[in-house]
Amino acid sequence: VFGGKPFAITGASPGNFGTLLSQEAWLPVMRTLGTVPWFGAKLLVSRAGSVIQDGRSGDEATEKKLGGFIAGFSAFVTEYTR
Repeated sequence: VFGGKPFAITGASPGNFGTLLSQEAWLPVMRTLGTVPWFGAKLLVSRAGSVIQDGRSGDEATEKKLGGFIAGFSAFVTEYTR
């Protein structure tokens, strides 16, 4: 089901390092499943409670990073599926 599928990983956590540790823990799992990881960018939102309110980001820097992340991953998927 997962073999050969491109994937990217992001995360948000209330602390400083939770999402980094979580992302690193998931990489071996995703490799074992045979996915194709995209390492073009990382998206880590630390102290998410101060950045995200009601499911929306009020932080311009985070929005810019998210936009770049989505654009990069989209380009990767497009190229990979050609």
